[in-house]
Amino acid sequence: MSEATRPRRRRNPEQTRRAIVDALLSLVIDGDTDPTTRNIAARAGVSERSIFVHFPGRDDLRIAAVDQQSADVEALIEHPDPELPLPQRIDAALRQSEAIFTLQRNPRILGLLESQRIPAIDQRMRLTDTRIRTALAKTFAPELPHPDPHHVLDLVEGTLAWPLRHHLTDRRGLTQKAASTAIRHSLQSLLTPPKQR
Repeated sequence: MSEATRPRRRRNPEQTRRAIVDALLSLVIDGDTDPTTRNIAARAGVSERSIFVHFPGRDDLRIAAVDQQSADVEALIEHPDPELPLPQRIDAALRQSEAIFTLQRNPRILGLLESQRIPAIDQRMRLTDTRIRTALAKTFAPELPHPDPHHVLDLVEGTLAWPLRHHLTDRRGLTQKAASTAIRHSLQSLLTPPKQR
């Protein structure tokens, strides 16, 4: 059978959809905060028309990208045994914080902006934030005050979250290692009883 008469192999629609979402995310991670459909199509190895077949509206593609990014972030959540010594649990929380920040560094900014306009993005981002908070509550349960742990948990969550690491690395110019050292000291202060400091 000649090349001209051989039927073209079609990409699985789900693979095409995933390639488009991955292309958008990789462009944003690379610093393009408003990728064109031409650039997304080129990165995905598809036609521009394919984007609109799979994602009829621009918001549909952005929602799918946030869903994928959120799932990728949730896969990085650590669940250390709360019976482990506090330094080991802090190490796990710092690993998680570094990995999530690396994945979210640029997409998080765009996601926060889009969440103001698109309710589905806001809901998905809040769900991921809730899952991270729930994991931290379990990890540090022995150190959280009873019966109301929420104010300390708010501080722990804020110390490990994207905004502080963004401030330390992107605004103050610290390395990831130096940022983690600063965050470690803050966590130790928050979670160690005054008599043991």
